[in-house]
Amino acid sequence: MAVNRVDEDDIADRRDSPPTDGTRPANASLHARTDASAARPADKATMPDPDADQERKVIARRLHRILVDHTYGVASDAWAKAVPELRAAWENHQKRYPERSRAAPSTTPDGAWVAGEHRCLTPEQNAEATKACADLADEGRRDILPALKRVESANPDRRLAGLEHLLKGEDRLKEKIADAMRARPGLTIRQALELVPDPVRFTFSYNPARYADGVLTDVDRLKAEGFELIKLKNLWAKEQYKGINTQWRRPETGLRVEVQFHTPESLEAKELTHEAYERIRASAPPGERVELENFQRAVNAFLVTPEWTAEIKDFPEEKND
Repeated sequence: MAVNRVDEDDIADRRDSPPTDGTRPANASLHARTDASAARPADKATMPDPDADQERKVIARRLHRILVDHTYGVASDAWAKAVPELRAAWENHQKRYPERSRAAPSTTPDGAWVAGEHRCLTPEQNAEATKACADLADEGRRDILPALKRVESANPDRRLAGLEHLLKGEDRLKEKIADAMRARPGLTIRQALELVPDPVRFTFSYNPARYADGVLTDVDRLKAEGFELIKLKNLWAKEQYKGINTQWRRPETGLRVEVQFHTPESLEAKELTHEAYERIRASAPPGERVELENFQRAVNAFLVTPEWTAEIKDFPEEKND
């Protein structure tokens, strides 16, 4: 299923076209005809001037861009002012709810791997998982990173962020592998690894004014690089997290790659709430969970959804029985 592309000319045409619901467009004065002869049949003297019409469209687009830049500028300032208080709120939460210690993964004398009561790999499985993790790291750096760098370099309107988190750690991968094999007995190590949604992960950050077009453009570019789109989730309408998350597959190896699409502010919000999200996933006590969810809402309430983002539709993953 293809994700429909919205290019700048399409967007401009939508802005220039009158609405179909009977409401008056915000820039209607730029399109209204003030010529007293507008109601008369057109003749040679009253034929529209294509150059003048084009000039009006250019002016309308420029004014619209000024308005958009102003809106995002105000929102960015509000976010920057709110961040120190939000960080202080999180520090206060950490003092009241110290993080619970997790069972540290370890390798037993016989070569098995264990992490807590329920996660374990036999010596043979652990050896295979260790090799699979090493192969994944090689593939991520050798094949996947250069492809994402090519997408980044195609246009200066975006940048790759957080490349230090490109690869999920080996023990975290083994936890995911052990969970998958426990949930679905009979899986091989490789099959379990192919179910991990984010063994290799990337984040693109865009200027908010170019966000929607940038995302759709880069979805096309990722496809052109040979990646197969598995899933797309537009989460901008959510209260506790905002952004667009996608998962891709390299057909050559079956490896999944996560790509997130953010604005600078939504990326900072994700990073600020990441530990809260992890605690919720780790089954935080009910009282703390309520506070964690409220904290995520408070952080994301400061974000402004970029224009046209709602037109980017979800692409659900196909489930194989």
